Amino acid sequence: MDVKIRIAARLAGIALTAATVLATTLSGPAVPAAADPAYTSLKVMPLGDSITWGSGSADSRIGNRTGAITASGYRIDLRKRLEAAGLDVDFVGSQQAGPRGSDRDNEGHPGWRIDQIAAKVDGWLATYQPDVILLHLGTNDMAQNKNVDASAARLSALIDQIRAARPEADIFVQQLVQGHVEPYKSRIAAYNQRIPGILAGKDAKVYLVDQSSIGGRSEFDNLHPNDDGYAKMAYNLYQAMASVYSGGARWPEGTNPYAATSTTLCFRINKTVAGKQTWHVQCNPWTLRTVWQRPGTITKPYVVHVKAHYTAKKVTGTARVWVKDQYVTKTIKGRTIRVRVKAHYQTRKITKTVKVLVKAHYETRTRAVPTWLSDDPYVTNVAK
Repeated sequence: MDVKIRIAARLAGIALTAATVLATTLSGPAVPAAADPAYTSLKVMPLGDSITWGSGSADSRIGNRTGAITASGYRIDLRKRLEAAGLDVDFVGSQQAGPRGSDRDNEGHPGWRIDQIAAKVDGWLATYQPDVILLHLGTNDMAQNKNVDASAARLSALIDQIRAARPEADIFVQQLVQGHVEPYKSRIAAYNQRIPGILAGKDAKVYLVDQSSIGGRSEFDNLHPNDDGYAKMAYNLYQAMASVYSGGARWPEGTNPYAATSTTLCFRINKTVAGKQTWHVQCNPWTLRTVWQRPGTITKPYVVHVKAHYTAKKVTGTARVWVKDQYVTKTIKGRTIRVRVKAHYQTRKITKTVKVLVKAHYETRTRAVPTWLSDDPYVTNVAK
């Protein structure tokens, strides 16, 4: 059955429920209607690289950046939104990432470029037969300094390849999340500019999703979103799907992460310890005041008057010491003998602790002062 027909059938069932359900849909979380026997699971394939896999999300910070098995990225949030709209969603793919008990299936491959995905995608599509493909790909091409136009051409060919394998599938092509720092930021921006033109030449079931607004403090490191960024990705995908599917205008709005006035943001913080570069995760609550800011401290100098006082001080110097007549053991030409050393004076270094008067004076000191910070923690520490 055609995906849109199935979705329309499902939404028609929702429309026939009591008026109170419609009121709830318009003002708050939706109450899903009973399952329609004609409606089967909507199989959704998240397809791409580590951003699709979920690197940078809260549960991906075990071990190295992309080495954990529990990353979820945008998928949990998107699934909840779609289910609230009455859709029966099943994520599909050969990869697994996300907390246990969640739908962990996806086709996100950390580090992969467009050509690498294209070499495998036919097999994945044949195996899982998705109704919907959520494509976010090209970040590693830009990070690896591949030609922008050539990369855009490979993306266009990949879309055609997906269409040939899944003629009826809905393909949502996402403009990339921004690069956090240069040169990634400029290269990704240039690549994103090519995508609308690519999609203009495709069929009516290929849709553009703009994720290019996600950047800055919504990114965990140089390329990957943090939880705030992934919440925005989920929101943008949900809005795009609502604009496409029949009845989408009646889907619940849900929480808009772009309208948030407070959130917790996490960043990768680089540091060098004993000559070796390492990193840790720093998470802070942020509040939208005049601009987004987080509570923190800064070091400020202040002047204090120090009264006259005595202090202990170690003093090192030399002194003549009288050494009595004595015998000492020496080794001469392999023989150990006792030699008489006559009484004499000897100069030695000595250290003594003495009391020293410190005169009254003014002294500049520093202290930590609570304040609001508006820095970008990743950018501040990226070169460390």
